[in-house]
Amino acid sequence: MKSSIKRIYIEITSRCNLNCAFCTAGSRQGSDMDPVFFESILKQVREVTPYIYLHVQGEPLLHRDFRTIMDLCDNYGMQVQLVTNGTLLVRYPDLLRHPSLRKISFSMQSIEYHSIDEIALLKEILTFCQQASGQKQPYCEIRFWRDDQLEQKRTENCLAYLQEHFDFRSSDRKNNYAIMNHVYVDFHNTFTWPAMSLPELSRKGRCLGGIRQLAVLCDGTAVPCCLDAEGNIPLGNLHDQTLAEILSGSRYLNLCQGFQNNELREELCRRCPYRQRFDQRI
Repeated sequence: MKSSIKRIYIEITSRCNLNCAFCTAGSRQGSDMDPVFFESILKQVREVTPYIYLHVQGEPLLHRDFRTIMDLCDNYGMQVQLVTNGTLLVRYPDLLRHPSLRKISFSMQSIEYHSIDEIALLKEILTFCQQASGQKQPYCEIRFWRDDQLEQKRTENCLAYLQEHFDFRSSDRKNNYAIMNHVYVDFHNTFTWPAMSLPELSRKGRCLGGIRQLAVLCDGTAVPCCLDAEGNIPLGNLHDQTLAEILSGSRYLNLCQGFQNNELREELCRRCPYRQRFDQRI
């Protein structure tokens, strides 16, 4: 199957143990993806790309069968990126045994919504990072927002601790700093989740959604990108269709053709502030 898709997001759970304000307030009921269904997705995804992100919404380490999920990724030779708030890391002391784990990103922007001590959590994360730094992979990324969240007390405490104990060395990425081998502190821009309730911004524009990436929600719905957390652009469902059928479907092809022609043919895309970042980059 020929495709330009570089990575696919697979939402193994839509449940989370936190309630952070920056996550989209969705209407979907929290649930876990069945490992048998997950395996059926992997069999198809690996024909397109080995790079998967176990995230759209939800906390992946909360999945009841997370070890089974990672074992399956190992068996199929996938390259996995995890995005986690880090609070459940202690449940998986053997996480680094998985050769499929390519990168793990710790969302420190969630620190303001934790009930536990932020420095204690940061130390747990750093212990994991120190262990990982001695291996070929995974890469570890400790993420913060770049703007007003940096003025909040818990975030300031974490940054002060990091700056006291580590040298920040500029990497080849903007606003990204190495503190250990394969371990980085990264400062991301905040963004607004697209929503049908937002005003239309434009009918002209481009994006890499669907072209370079795809996402599969917990219920099997395939959507063009990881920001369509509510499934407003359902391209098909992997319970009923194969990935090949979805990628040859009229809605998917129309969406991609629109981007290539500088046309936003889906309503959600016309209301996506994040998409505007790509207008000058493609």
